[in-house]
Formats: sequence, structure tokens, C-alpha cells
Amino acid sequence: MTDIANFLGFPSGAVAIVTGAASGIGLATARDLLGQGVTVIGLDINEAGLAALDLGEGFTARVLDTNDRSAITATMKALREEFGPIGYLVNNAGPPSALPLTIEEGLTQTAGSMQIVTAAWVKTGLPEGAAVVNLASVAGAVAGGPPPSVLAGRDVSKLNGWYMAGKAGVGGVTRFHAVFGQGAYRANAVAPGVIETARIGDLTAGAYGKLMIERSPLGRLGQPEEVAKVVCFLLSPAASFINGVTLVVDGGGTLVY
Repeated sequence: MTDIANFLGFPSGAVAIVTGAASGIGLATARDLLGQGVTVIGLDINEAGLAALDLGEGFTARVLDTNDRSAITATMKALREEFGPIGYLVNNAGPPSALPLTIEEGLTQTAGSMQIVTAAWVKTGLPEGAAVVNLASVAGAVAGGPPPSVLAGRDVSKLNGWYMAGKAGVGGVTRFHAVFGQGAYRANAVAPGVIETARIGDLTAGAYGKLMIERSPLGRLGQPEEVAKVVCFLLSPAASFINGVTLVVDGGGTLVY
């Protein structure tokens, strides 16, 4: 009989790092990986959020700012010493789109951060079948911003597109690693649409959320668990010949015009 509990094929003793694990998609991904028998190291800048988690045996929390290069290097080295070779990495941490960042700051904290984290992980030495999944967005992958009706009356002169540029850069970094990983590891990305998380609750509860529901062929917003399952699949041995893709997970919302 097929082992449904571990149909994704993660090997015994598998270890994964999930950044931004204290909430939202990162938390949902950590839970799903634990359910597949994977030991999970959850990293987040939110110390209180990590402390509040109760994910049971197999989960370890560490505080980390993924924009701190020296802390990233030190943390990856320490985790390698404690857990041995770490085969899986989920780069989920990143700034919310509402932050008023410059385009330079936005690129640094999205694609730049994921590049640094991935490079530090690779440098620790990887087991066979290693993989990384990066969280991109439909903003930057196939979309450029909200509909004009949402922007009506707003002063958009100070906007600079940092979120779209940064998330597009995540796709580029992913393709770079897919090629230059040279078989030592796979790299893929997931580009969620509008997902109902606490981080953007104010946005999705208002007119924008209503509009996105109306535009969606499925008639609803996405849930973190629905993205997490795609992340786990791309990370897993079940996706062993998928490399370099950015998979849109948006319920078909960006297909509507």
C-alpha cells in the first residue's frame, strides 16, 4: 500500500530550513513539512512570534534577520554543525509590499536576501537531492500592480515599483541557481496571488480584497495552506525533474482581463 503520509518522498532524517516561519505561508509550510516527517528549522526576525509557536517535536526555532549577511553566515554554519547536512531550504522571508522602501532597499531585501541565504546554505555542503524554493509573487512574475480602480484618488508619484522589481528578481535568482547548481541542488519559485494572511489583512478585508474575489475564477482569495502544499511539492523528491520554474498559484486570477 502507498504510504500516503509521505507520498512526496522526503528521505528519512531530512532537514529543512524555512525562513519567515513565524506566520502566514512560512508557518503553513513548516507545518506541512513536519507532517511529512521532515525536521524543520524555522527562522524569523519575529522573536515573539517564534516563541509563541507550538509545533511539537521536530521543530526548532531560531531568530534571524535575513538582511544581516554576517548573521546568515554564522547561523548556517551553526545549524550545519547541529543538524548535519541540511537538504532543503524555503526562502519565504521578505518585506510586505506596503513598506515605503527605495527600489535599492527593495531589491536588497527580496532577491538580494534570498541570494545571500541560498549561497550560505550551499556553502555548508548539501546532501544528495537538495532543493531550494523561493517565494516570489504574481507581482513581478505576471502582474504589475492593482487595477486602476484601486489606485483612484491615490498619489502614486512616490511609488517606485520596488516590490514588483524585487519579486521579478526572485525569479531571476531562482533561474540562476537552477543552472549554476549543476545538479547539486534544484531551485524553483512559487508566485502566489492574493493570499489571505494576517500581514495583508487590512488590504484583503477592504475594497481590494472584494475586487480580487470578483476577478477570481474560483470566487475567493487563496489560503496560506494552499501555497504551502505547492512549496512542499517543489521542494520534495516528487518534483525531482522540475528545476528553474516560477509556478503561479493564484486561482487563475491573473488570467482575467
